[in-house]
Amino acid sequence: MKLRVSITILVLILGGLTWWMLRGSNSGKIRKELTLHIPDTAAIHQIDILDREGNRQVLERQKSGWMINGESARTHAVNNLLATIHNQRVSALIPTSALDNVVRDLSSNGVRFDVKGKNGNSMMVFYVGGVTPDERGTFMIREDSEWPVIVNIPGFEGSLRSRYIMSSNEWKSRRIFEPVQTIHSLTVDYPSRQDQSFILEKTDEGYTVKPFYESSARPVTVHPYLVEAYRDQLNKLFAEAVLDESKRSVLDASIPFCTLIVTSGNGETQKLEFYPTVWIDYLEDVPSTQNVERYYTDSNDQTIFLTQHLLMQNIFTGYEHFVSLKGFGTQK
Repeated sequence: MKLRVSITILVLILGGLTWWMLRGSNSGKIRKELTLHIPDTAAIHQIDILDREGNRQVLERQKSGWMINGESARTHAVNNLLATIHNQRVSALIPTSALDNVVRDLSSNGVRFDVKGKNGNSMMVFYVGGVTPDERGTFMIREDSEWPVIVNIPGFEGSLRSRYIMSSNEWKSRRIFEPVQTIHSLTVDYPSRQDQSFILEKTDEGYTVKPFYESSARPVTVHPYLVEAYRDQLNKLFAEAVLDESKRSVLDASIPFCTLIVTSGNGETQKLEFYPTVWIDYLEDVPSTQNVERYYTDSNDQTIFLTQHLLMQNIFTGYEHFVSLKGFGTQK
């Protein structure tokens, strides 16, 4: 009995050894082709994205953060991508019955990702294709490989394609106002509410405010707390989405609900113009601020954002707000 068991074990060992020898030099290649993750994403400094139509997007890590084609990238989207590259694993090879269709899909619709290190050398190049019928896996293949595979994240059910493939606007940062430390001047103009429009300026003695449409009005001292609170609101403004330029001509020909111009302590000026979407999309004859949920927001005449009233409403303050603490804290 013991002899029979010993012989069986020996046969298994010899069989395994024979299989390993037959694989020979291909074993390392196979292991590489079935590896589609990068353990150290801190070493990633650039990701080149190229689709089949020749559209190229470049994500670059810089001291100030990640950039997409030279513009600030959306932090959440980049972190999500890096986490995916770190956590994803090959879950299965493609079934023979589906192999031809998957290869055709990767050939026609696959998007190429070239992940590079600090020195510019490629760490991994692979293609992202479609999803499995149950939408729990994503088809991928390493460049120069003959092994298309199904990839997912252990413990996560869903496609990974949406984490990889986005338009340039979806990659861009949704911050609509670059943070400032000090407000040197602030102009808020409400064309349909002129009595609430104002100009706020910083002087040697502090801040003053006066009505925008009353040039002869005397400036009124503003409590610095109100200016600091307003600055903090400006510094945390984010949009719902970055839009294309299809609305540009319509916005340029329209009067905004609010125009906001800020000059910071270092002399840089930023401008935001807010157009209620209902004014633009439905061409209302009598503009109203009632039932306004979103705005087309033009930032510096360069980028159009879609913003929510719920998140913007705190900056829509008027002249009366800044004179509400007039004389507060001063000695009589």
